[in-house]
Amino acid sequence: MKKPKQIRTTYSNYYIDDLLGEGGSGVVYGATDDEKAHFAIKFIAPEKASGEKLKRFKNELSFCSKHTHPCLIRVVDNGITLEGAPFFVMPRYEGSLKRLMGKLEPDRAMRIYSRILDGVEAAHKLGVVHRDIKPENILINSEGDAAVLADFGIAHFEEEELFTAVETKQQSRLANFEYAAPEQRSRGTAVGAAADIYALGLILNELFTGKVPHGTGFQRVQSFSEKHAYVDQIVERMLAQDPKGRPASIEDIKKELISMGEAYVSLQKVSALEKEVIPAAQVDDPIEADPMRIAGIDWTDGTLTISLSHPVNPRWKWAFTNMGGQTAVLGKGPEAFSFGDRRASIRADEGEAQRIIDYFKQWMPVVHQVYARRLRDDLQREEQEKRAALEAAKKKELDRAKLLSSLRF
Repeated sequence: MKKPKQIRTTYSNYYIDDLLGEGGSGVVYGATDDEKAHFAIKFIAPEKASGEKLKRFKNELSFCSKHTHPCLIRVVDNGITLEGAPFFVMPRYEGSLKRLMGKLEPDRAMRIYSRILDGVEAAHKLGVVHRDIKPENILINSEGDAAVLADFGIAHFEEEELFTAVETKQQSRLANFEYAAPEQRSRGTAVGAAADIYALGLILNELFTGKVPHGTGFQRVQSFSEKHAYVDQIVERMLAQDPKGRPASIEDIKKELISMGEAYVSLQKVSALEKEVIPAAQVDDPIEADPMRIAGIDWTDGTLTISLSHPVNPRWKWAFTNMGGQTAVLGKGPEAFSFGDRRASIRADEGEAQRIIDYFKQWMPVVHQVYARRLRDDLQREEQEKRAALEAAKKKELDRAKLLSSLRF
């Protein structure tokens, strides 16, 4: 397609500058807006904006517009040119990981790799297999250890994520062959998350050695960093020819890294509140996000029942009875309440009911503070305990292997 000089969307003008990359059906240009902010804009040529390629473009646009994970590329705007070329707008990064392969200090390489794992794991947890992971599709800036997974052009999306289903033709070439898993080289073979794990194994080794480890006799990480010698065993499993022989998930790879003391590697979860992937230790609780409130009142035969806005869980009940320093009707403090699913009940005569309700309303902000603090403390403790358990199990495994290697018979 002919390079445009300027494009417009509903809210912005973009001024095209240099070519950043191009593929079979798309091209990416750099651009600035009226505020001089820098962007990358991906176009699909008008003559190719139909059929399977357009469907894939739509799916990529949809996925990257919905989600805000810091390690996944984010689409911030989109439109169509006067010539009929669909496009979407992304933040611009200084370059790809390709130019840094084999040039990074080992600890920084592992920090960046942990962010790559975060991005791929986030995609997997959201039902997306990338299928074309390679250094060129991992974007970075020169400062810091951030890494962003980009180019979901041939990704496989779960049905609910699709604008429209895409049927992969047998002759379609999926992924750059240099980073393709064995199953991607055979027609008619199912390609799932294990293919991404294979590509991540190649990249992990290449980060240290500068070479893509194909075949046998390739350079090992140990020869570049004795501290990270354990990585060789992980790479070996990730590069198993049979997909079933590879780690079952990114989480399994992360647990192995954590067990070896890699402090910057963190586990993730899908948020219960929003369909986003967040750190496992991040607070994600409906009561913390929307504090408990009184939803209704009833009084029958000497029992006051206060309906609540959320189901009562054990942690909230603990916070309620341990808030400390509260004022209450004599003998009718927090310890006198009993709890059901969404209710708090207490014996009260007609003259006490309103005062108890008034005190209950005063307690709510204090209970919420105690609850939120306990929630954060519990999550941090659970995270520390999980990491300590992984490290202890690995130490036990290594100590046993060392002992067995010293025994003779």
